[in-house]
Amino acid sequence: MTRPNNPAPARGGAVPRKLEIGVLYGFRALMVLAVVNYHIWQQSWLLQRVNLPGLSVDFDFFTRSSYLFVDGMILLSGFLLYLPYARQSLEGAPVPGAGRFYLNRLLRIVPSYLAAVLLALVCFALPQGAYFTTGDLVKDVASHLTFTFLFWPETYLYTPLNAALWTIGVEMQFYLLFPFLARAAQKRPAVTLPVMAATGWAWRLCVARFAQDTGMLINQMPAYLDVYALGMLGAITYLRMRHAWERMSSARRRALGWVCVAGFAACIAATLSIFRTQSSASAAGQRALHLSQMEMRLPLTLVLMGGMLCAAHMPRFLQKLLDNRLMRFLSAISMNLYIWHQILSVQMRMAWFPDADTLHITPAQQRAYTLLCLSVSMLAAMAATYGLEQPVARAVNARIKRLGRKRSHEGPQAGSPCTPADSLLVRHEAGRARAHRELRRRAGGGDRADP
Repeated sequence: MTRPNNPAPARGGAVPRKLEIGVLYGFRALMVLAVVNYHIWQQSWLLQRVNLPGLSVDFDFFTRSSYLFVDGMILLSGFLLYLPYARQSLEGAPVPGAGRFYLNRLLRIVPSYLAAVLLALVCFALPQGAYFTTGDLVKDVASHLTFTFLFWPETYLYTPLNAALWTIGVEMQFYLLFPFLARAAQKRPAVTLPVMAATGWAWRLCVARFAQDTGMLINQMPAYLDVYALGMLGAITYLRMRHAWERMSSARRRALGWVCVAGFAACIAATLSIFRTQSSASAAGQRALHLSQMEMRLPLTLVLMGGMLCAAHMPRFLQKLLDNRLMRFLSAISMNLYIWHQILSVQMRMAWFPDADTLHITPAQQRAYTLLCLSVSMLAAMAATYGLEQPVARAVNARIKRLGRKRSHEGPQAGSPCTPADSLLVRHEAGRARAHRELRRRAGGGDRADP
């Protein structure tokens, strides 16, 4: 029998536990691995074929189109970002304030991103003389530090500071708008989400109709607004499905679980069909490839969203294919794996496999290079995740908690900040204050201040 990861609390009850959808670990991990394999294949040209006794399976079309999974990663981001807000609307669960939201996003992104930019500058760009003038250097670094590098070709398409970072720029620009979009979606979802979707469609339509050079425009943040909106709608849909699921009988859950298995299989088949179509689009040139990519964005993300919803309701033993220790580990390091794999692959190919023509026709070298890239990228991702990203986040959050306890203990002072505006911290500190007053009352001390 399939069961939800965490039961929904009643409105007005205790603060609910974190909602965890285990299969999404697998989706994130597999999508990032597919993009990683694509970028490594661009350097190695390793034949994408699996040969088994009596069977040969060609994955060339899949690898050639795996960059499309970036759209899936952005879809997943929209889903997870909006899930707490959808849960607040449907279940009364608390959500962090805008300040805490921005802090969480900065702690998640900036330490690893900043390290990647600075190390790429010091270890690769400057030693290799990548900049013709000091002005080029300053513009590239400044635009990366402000997440505005997507606005100029030389800092986006031709930067030596890790070309794969463009998705971080898209995400950070969307984060700036998200608290306002989330509140608007809570109040009027039937208006907010269609407006976001129409904006994304209009952007891509204008690019296809009027832009001669599509490379700069197809992956700008407005071009993904419909994908984010679809992810937000997916969060609402998941919670409604979850509530309906809890009211079903066990027999009906089992039957629907197997229907979801069929739906998940259909989504895999549809994804492969989309990838086949996209892989053949390059025959007509780069512009045709970009136009096809924009056309496939909505169908692909619809299929992926359907696959996520179906997978979350499959029988539990099948969910384990996507929700296990390996997938959770890969999901934990996925952001840093994405950040580091492309630039490391390029640099290792230039340093240790300088004869690209020989690499491209020598299977032994191709396999060795691919294994090397995967191994080094994994190690770099682990170091950045467990040695930088997570320690920084823990240290900052611990400091915030200490400050919160100090303010709670001392009470508001004249000229000092009031209780934190974050709804979670407000509830936490108010609860601590009530507990202290109750203990003092039972001890006979009334509500007098501590000495």
